[in-house]
Amino acid sequence: MASASGRLAKVMYGSVVLAGMGTWSMSGFVPDIQEDTAFGDTVKKYIDAGIGDPGTVSFSGNYDPDDTSGQEALNALVSGGVGVSNLYFYVSTSRFWRVAAGGLIILTKGNAITMQKNGLGQVSFEGKISAKAMERVG
Repeated sequence: MASASGRLAKVMYGSVVLAGMGTWSMSGFVPDIQEDTAFGDTVKKYIDAGIGDPGTVSFSGNYDPDDTSGQEALNALVSGGVGVSNLYFYVSTSRFWRVAAGGLIILTKGNAITMQKNGLGQVSFEGKISAKAMERVG
């Protein structure tokens, strides 16, 4: 059985590696299941409605106020309510996840910064996937 080490993971915005990122996650696709129970049934029945929620993405790491092309650029998009199609979540140097063509990731959280007196500053981002699901490349 093959495993994937997180050592080679990264988050990219277009061609820019977001500085300091150390964690990323996807919530996964959730199909919309609807109840299909009728009069006389003694056990509830459900059907797949043929539509689903593509989920969310989140990523976090060390805060870098000088990462103007990465962290700061994404922060500007959060306040502008702009969706992006060019966020890439790498598993290795040649395998990554992205939103499928026609979809967007609408950034819902940015500038979520935590500072500690004896540690590195942390920053986190979140986004809602819209119109298409995430797809793996490679």
